[in-house]
Amino acid sequence: MVKNVRLSLGTAIQIGLIEGEPDPFFTTAFLMTYLKGRCSANCAFCPQAHDSTSTSDRLSRISWPKFELRLVLPRIADADGFRRLCVQSLNYPEAVDDVESVIIQIRRVSNLPLSVCIHPITSDEMHRLRQAGATSIGIAIDACTPRLFDFVKGADRGSAYRWEAHLRSLQSALKLFGKGNVTTHLIIGLGETEREAAEFLLEMKGRAISVGLFAFTSIRGTSMEGVKPPQLASYRRLQVLRYLLATDEICRDQVRMSESGQIQLASSPNDLRKLLSSGEAFRTSGCVGCNRPYYNERPRGPIYNYARPLTEHEAIEAIGITGLMT
Repeated sequence: MVKNVRLSLGTAIQIGLIEGEPDPFFTTAFLMTYLKGRCSANCAFCPQAHDSTSTSDRLSRISWPKFELRLVLPRIADADGFRRLCVQSLNYPEAVDDVESVIIQIRRVSNLPLSVCIHPITSDEMHRLRQAGATSIGIAIDACTPRLFDFVKGADRGSAYRWEAHLRSLQSALKLFGKGNVTTHLIIGLGETEREAAEFLLEMKGRAISVGLFAFTSIRGTSMEGVKPPQLASYRRLQVLRYLLATDEICRDQVRMSESGQIQLASSPNDLRKLLSSGEAFRTSGCVGCNRPYYNERPRGPIYNYARPLTEHEAIEAIGITGLMT
């Protein structure tokens, strides 16, 4: 049985294993498989990549300290405010066994929805995780075109990851977990165009796969440490497109691209304002109940994914930044 796991720093604070101020909007407990060494994958943006020189306790901006699972479980069981548990896995030979063990132990103390974020695995391995108690699964593609995928996490990185294998694994997951329970990730700022990202969102909608949007964050020690984050206006437009597709408010025929390559929507400004006025489009996206505070932004901003409800002023500002109202 797995004895050690990593927790996101925020999770450790929420359950009292590290001293700090709890976040009233923290809704997901994040656990990660513990590995002495590095992930066998080599994603250019990831601190866990086997070529990375970043510290091994980081994922994106977040520190993930190590804890004994026996100390974590009772605190998760007693914690208030969590809506979801998320078990994230590095890629290594025993990964599925370890994730299965963590899920089995969690299920002894909690019945909350439980997501697994993992590399492509076989249908039989997915079934094992489903039987253990996983309710949804995420398989991150991250890059929105086959070319870019190869460049940042596939063949060009000396990795076994392949675009088509990721898509096949997502389709297998749909058969087992069902619609609404399969997610992939899209990182904006890896070198894609806005048109390419929009096409990816439309394709995933057609496949009934949910998308969690991330803004690229440069981390020291990774191969992309010198790359800048995406433009906020472009990110906001992609957030709007993802949200309106997820809520079935628009379809492919209503999505256009301007001559300069920016998203345009065949909706009136007034209708768009009504659809976006809650600010929900600009919050963290992915699994239900996941908010990942400051995962890819610094507290001083700019805030790409809000981890809490937006104020009226923040919603108005975010809508304005999109440029979709003109």
